[in-house]
Order: sequence, then C-alpha cells, then structure tokens
Amino acid sequence: MKASYHICFTSHGEAMFRDREDHGMFINLMALRAFSSETLLYADAEMSNHIHLNVFTSDPAAFGAALRASYTKYFNRKYGRRGKFGEAGLFIMPVRGINHQIVLLNYILRNGLHHGASASAQGYEWCSVREPFAAELGWTAPRDVIRDRGIMESYLPRHSSFPDSFIMDGNGVFLRSSFMEIRQVEQFYVSPRNYLFQMNRLTDASWEKEQEKDNTGKSIRLNDVEAGFGEQDIAAMLKNESGRHFRPDRMQDLDVCRLIDTRLLGKYGLTSVYQLNPTQRQEIFRLLYYEYRLPESQIRRCLVVPPEH
Repeated sequence: MKASYHICFTSHGEAMFRDREDHGMFINLMALRAFSSETLLYADAEMSNHIHLNVFTSDPAAFGAALRASYTKYFNRKYGRRGKFGEAGLFIMPVRGINHQIVLLNYILRNGLHHGASASAQGYEWCSVREPFAAELGWTAPRDVIRDRGIMESYLPRHSSFPDSFIMDGNGVFLRSSFMEIRQVEQFYVSPRNYLFQMNRLTDASWEKEQEKDNTGKSIRLNDVEAGFGEQDIAAMLKNESGRHFRPDRMQDLDVCRLIDTRLLGKYGLTSVYQLNPTQRQEIFRLLYYEYRLPESQIRRCLVVPPEH
C-alpha cells in the first residue's frame, strides 16, 4: 500500500553536484524514476552533500536506491569516477498524520535556509519551494519551454520513457510543475498566506505540539530529518532560520567546484577533479585554503580529499 515517506541520502565526503547540469540531470532522473515506479513526488531539496525527498509510494527503498544508482552512473561517466557514491544506505522515515506531513514538508522546503545557502526558504534554487502557489505568490513560469519529445529526449539517457504531460525548460530540465504533485502540497497548506507563514516561522515547541494532534505518538524534529548531522550542525541550522546570518559573499560548494573544474584544473591539463594526483590535489588545496580562505571541510568536499585519520 502506498504511503508518504521521507527519503534522504548523503555524501559528506564529496560534492554531489559540481555544476548546474548535474542538478538538472538529477531532477530529470528523479522525474523519470517517479514515472516508471508510479511514485508521487511531494517535495525535494538537493544540497551539495545530501538530498531530501518526500514521496508517496509503496516501496521507498526501491525508489531511492534506483534513483541514486542512476545518478551515480551519470556522475561517474561524466567525471571519470568509479564506485558507489556517498554513505551507504538510505534514511527512510514514514509520515504519520497530516501535521507530521506538514512539518516534514516545512523542513525539506526550508533546507537551503537551514544550511546557510540562502537568506530565505524561497531563495534556494535547487528545491521545490517555489512551486506551491506559484501564481499567487508571483513566481513566474519560464518563458522558454520545450514540448517536442525529440528535443527532450536529447537531454535524457537513451530509451527514457515519459508521458506527454512532462515539459522541460530551455535548459533541458523537466519543470517540477509538470511531474510533481504540487496541487496536493497546496492542499496540505490550504492557502498561500499559510504557506508563507510556514516557510518563515521559527522552529519552537509549537511544532511538536501541533503534531500531537495526529495521536500517533510520534513527532519529528529537525534532528530527526537531518539525521546525518550532529548537534552542533543542528544548532547552526536553527540559527540560520532567521536569515540574518546569511553571507551573500560566501562561496557555495557549486561556486568552489566551478572554480576548480573550469580554472584550476587547466593548469595541469586535466578535465576532472578525479584525475588529480596527490601532489596536484595538495597544491590546489593550499591555494583554496590560503588565498581564497575557504573552510577546510568545504575544500575537502569539493576537491574530494579523504579525511585525515
């Protein structure tokens, strides 16, 4: 029987997305996998080192594993990489009750804000946060869209199957509005006003109180959703909720990966970070640390440097 689930998979040791094309391909693969498995997608958020999904399906493990495998295949082929991607296993949590559902959506849709990647929930691009009540809230649809199946197929793996209702933007990425259950998400929130309230409220004890109304005996908190992060990280996420600590001048992982891939690798005549030898990797590491003053953890993730033991 189908039910609502939260799925999360992580890759703390290396960036999961090195450019915009990677993000777009993940969205396309997510849409294709949902169609082939008759899975409904409520929400998604793609961060550099982890991904959150809220799906309505009968087999969340199979959906998550297949999606991860197809993206890994694409990523490995593009960058000359080998092996599995990220930490083993999936985090899967069933949703119990309507208030539990809303709180889970809140956490997923506000992920960019929690991780300091944007000053507001709606400011994060790689997330479905701008889809609910888009017309009422002034989020305009792309003007350049692709409906021709032949053109759409050129952006996808060979022999991809998708319905005629799927539409792409001008960059060859499926529009979430054409394959996600946006109307169902809107019904959870009821109104644009309440949606804005939920996207901007601060996490407090009222979140757990509201979930008690479901009489399931289970409430979720931020540290349940972000199970792969420690208490210190959770404290930072809660601090980021206000948006006052966002630094627009701070380089995000996508910026760092672009710097490495399009500028720094050229010095060695290489095209992929996975081609670097230890000496070359150390040289770039020192440059990013001393001249760009980037955090060590971010450099390790984007440069794919194994952790020290």
